[in-house]
Amino acid sequence: MSGYSTGDTTKEKIIQAAGELAAEHGLSRVTTRMVADRAGENIGSIHYHFGGKDGLFETVVRAAIGGCSHVDDWESMKELDADSTPTELSAAIRTLIQSEITDMFRSERPAWHVPVVYQLLQRDDHLYDLFDELVLQKSVAAFSHFYHIIEPDMEPEEVHLRAVLMKMPIFAHADYMKTMHKMLGVKKYSDEYLQKMEDLIVKQTQLLLGLPLDK
Repeated sequence: MSGYSTGDTTKEKIIQAAGELAAEHGLSRVTTRMVADRAGENIGSIHYHFGGKDGLFETVVRAAIGGCSHVDDWESMKELDADSTPTELSAAIRTLIQSEITDMFRSERPAWHVPVVYQLLQRDDHLYDLFDELVLQKSVAAFSHFYHIIEPDMEPEEVHLRAVLMKMPIFAHADYMKTMHKMLGVKKYSDEYLQKMEDLIVKQTQLLLGLPLDK
């Protein structure tokens, strides 16, 4: 592994290796030596392409977040307003839940993306700050906008609680994936199981908000 490898292929190998190791061992436990060995590259290549471990893991986090299509769906919620019909609001709930489940379990994203994203929720450093800027703040703004259409005087704490109640089943199925698979006796969630989860979350949320069921 002598010399520094250059090119996009080398960068991608390093990112994938770092992401896989982070998913297996945790971001804090991964060293540049581990990444270099997994990628089959010189440690110097990591410094050449990313400036060191901090730069590498910032790139890993951006890659994990960048595969999330539901971030775009949060932006589309800005199109809803007080004139939106109950049917349109119900459809928005379906879109949000469907896209988040797809991001987590149905997409072609590398398997390490999901555990890396959920590790960020447990951190208190620049990687969390990046996640907060690119994801959490947008999520809070989108759900605040949505729930204030339903109930203009809703307090921020209740907005937060309702959003968490809606999304927690998805979080649990992602964060405790190995345990869930063992409990279900499967190696991955089936399409039928994911559809049932989507339908139940959507129905529960629509009923709680007094909106019409869409299916």
